[in-house]
Amino acid sequence: MESDKPIKEFQKIYKGKYKKEISWKDAQEEAYNLTRFTELIYDQAVVEHKRKLKLADNPKGFHLEGVGYTCFICRDSISNEETWYDKWGIKCLVCQKAIDKKIIPAFPAKNENSWYSKYDLESRFNINQQTMKRFIKEGILRPRIIPSSSGKPHAYLFLIKDNKDILPPKKLTESHMVKEVAEDGKEWFHSEPWYKFVDPFKHLKGYKVMNYLRFTEEKDK
Repeated sequence: MESDKPIKEFQKIYKGKYKKEISWKDAQEEAYNLTRFTELIYDQAVVEHKRKLKLADNPKGFHLEGVGYTCFICRDSISNEETWYDKWGIKCLVCQKAIDKKIIPAFPAKNENSWYSKYDLESRFNINQQTMKRFIKEGILRPRIIPSSSGKPHAYLFLIKDNKDILPPKKLTESHMVKEVAEDGKEWFHSEPWYKFVDPFKHLKGYKVMNYLRFTEEKDK
């Protein structure tokens, strides 16, 4: 049957890649997931194309209609008139105001690898909020602080260009996916921090943030 063709093709690809068979049921599920993923990618491309056309008529940007958007900078959930879309992508109005006032540049919204967030510092270096604030006070880290309407910090951006020789490129501190296999043969994946796979002080040699960290010795205690 023609409807069976994608499943058979997936079985063939799976066997070629992993050198073992995959059941019809599992292949059917994976083929469906792959088809659905492709459809979602296509749908998103159509949406993005329409936005580009509208942007041609509104080069300074515009609000997006609907709910469930995420600011590319602070990661807040935003909807309708809380949003702002321009050539740099989707932002909340608080982050957009910081861009307009030149507190932060616009490129962080387009290039997340050009900066670290508070969450990044904690997940990649075990720098908690208290330690982060101490590092800022001591001049070890230089942040761009986006203010909220009340004047309190809305978000912290640690641009790599502002922290040259302190913070490494983010690609050096990416987590790794690790496969685990259960007794029944089922496989699943989870992420582990980068420093479990290398000697962090050799891996990030030359980056001064390592002069202030001892997480590899204390993490598991």
